[in-house]
Amino acid sequence: MYFKFVDAEVECVSFQYNDTENIFEMKDKENKVICEYYPLLNLDAEYNPRDFEYYLLRNDREDYSENSIYQVYASKERIGWIFPIQALMSRQHDYVKNKFFLRYAYVASCWLLENINCYNQKFSEIVVLSDFYDDTSTILVLDKENTKKINNFQLEDYTVSLYQKGYSYSEKGNLYSTIEKANKRINLQPISRELRNIKYIHTLFEKEVPKNQEAFAKFHTYYQIIEILISVVFEDKFKKFVAQLTSNKGSLFDKRDDLGNMVLEKQRVKWLFSNYVEISGEDVAILNDCCKKLLQLNGKKTCSTMAENLYSVRCLLVHNMYILNNESHELLKDLDNAFIDVLMDMLLTFNTKREGMEE
Repeated sequence: MYFKFVDAEVECVSFQYNDTENIFEMKDKENKVICEYYPLLNLDAEYNPRDFEYYLLRNDREDYSENSIYQVYASKERIGWIFPIQALMSRQHDYVKNKFFLRYAYVASCWLLENINCYNQKFSEIVVLSDFYDDTSTILVLDKENTKKINNFQLEDYTVSLYQKGYSYSEKGNLYSTIEKANKRINLQPISRELRNIKYIHTLFEKEVPKNQEAFAKFHTYYQIIEILISVVFEDKFKKFVAQLTSNKGSLFDKRDDLGNMVLEKQRVKWLFSNYVEISGEDVAILNDCCKKLLQLNGKKTCSTMAENLYSVRCLLVHNMYILNNESHELLKDLDNAFIDVLMDMLLTFNTKREGMEE
């Protein structure tokens, strides 16, 4: 930690927790106490802060409050807790006397103090966390010992799932989806194993997806995920095509149409939705309805499946965006909100080995 006061010749470079008094003492280079932080909670110092990892997230949803304190599970293991920083500065929540939360509150407080780096603070004998951190931020605290129990645990594999729950690394979180309200715990699901090496998906959800963009720009960002997935579909289809030719070398002429279909984006989009992912029927219906309304408003024909209608919307926006009026832009906002819900399900369930595939 480090903070220098602009109106006093003192610098704080370390701190020590006095568990008898429940006080953090801020010290200078000579180990002299300069100021103090008084937690509102009765912290429990049983845990070693070095045994945990910490991440600052955002969740500015209207239904998110200082009482939004949850245990975090992955693969049936409790791997940590997630809570707003505001919960450390309040007694008006349900976990004020919860001993397990108070242990996590202690290590979180240590990390937040340790990571203060400020050169323009005015001197005060009392330190307040909100002077250094946005009190609308959320902190995710992970138990290193428990995350090791999960094979090859990487938090970035859970970025999509965190966003699905309302959390993001930037901007204001997921403000657009209908979030199922958690009850004491949040269960995180990793992205499809077949997509984990595509780091750009994590980057999109870390930096681009949370942005407050105009509706067309948002659709373009979202559709990049479709393009990533249909490229994987092409690779899968082509491998199977080559395998079939290898086992039956005389079938090339009969399969020339199959090869032609593989390069058609519209066909790969249809394969993607019908053969590679599982999506809530309700989410499919909502997105399909939004697509049809936008197409009909702009004099475009609609198709029998959501995949085809979504592709038609993509073509409309790429080739005829200039014809869209204000009503179309409002419809596109609703479509974007439905689109991201579908995309998150797709990224979590994508599987090239899904049974019952139909050509």
